[in-house]
Amino acid sequence: MTEDKIKEIRTHLRLAMNGVISTSMREKGIVYKLNFGVPYPEVKQIAALYEKDADLAAALWKEDIREFKMLATMLQPVETFTMGQAKQWMAEIPYLEIAEQCSRNLFSKLSFAGDLTLELINNKKDKFSRTLAFLIWSELFKKGQNVMLPVSAEVLVSELMHTVTDEESGASLMERQAAISAMKFYGRQSEVQSMQILSGFEQIHVFESRPDLQEIYNELKFEFEYYL
Repeated sequence: MTEDKIKEIRTHLRLAMNGVISTSMREKGIVYKLNFGVPYPEVKQIAALYEKDADLAAALWKEDIREFKMLATMLQPVETFTMGQAKQWMAEIPYLEIAEQCSRNLFSKLSFAGDLTLELINNKKDKFSRTLAFLIWSELFKKGQNVMLPVSAEVLVSELMHTVTDEESGASLMERQAAISAMKFYGRQSEVQSMQILSGFEQIHVFESRPDLQEIYNELKFEFEYYL
């Protein structure tokens, strides 16, 4: 029974709760109805005690409880999760941490992940939409799955460069950071791809007068030299 599993999960979370973490998060403005403050590795251990279960995942997701939402992303079966559900969950994401969990544990594993990113990248109404797209790209690039993206490399790199470098793009800090992460994992895959990213910075006519861009460029260059 779903209710019995939820009671068990609550017990596990109480035993693992960390008041210092939950208090720190609350002080930073991350406020849930309930936050046990359980670190990600321990939440993952709790998830491992249960089989994938769509009903359980749905019940966990609807609660305003940090760890329940994290567990929902881990326990939702990939095979039965639809584009409609993905859009609904995306619209209900409360904080960046949950966006990261959705991307890592669920969205990037969907057979339609590439198509989903196109929906997200063109959605500028929802707070986490474009950030989610870049986070999913990062997860796909980690696995070498460029093929899942229904866009050309030129379009992909152009979108990332625009988000990171254009001061008038309207991109939030979290969007830019997620885009930089996607750049890192994209460029790691080959020398050709790393040069696509680096040359994008070098071609910006104000590059030398933008210390922020030079810092990102140097960080990426170091990253690529280390992995390639």
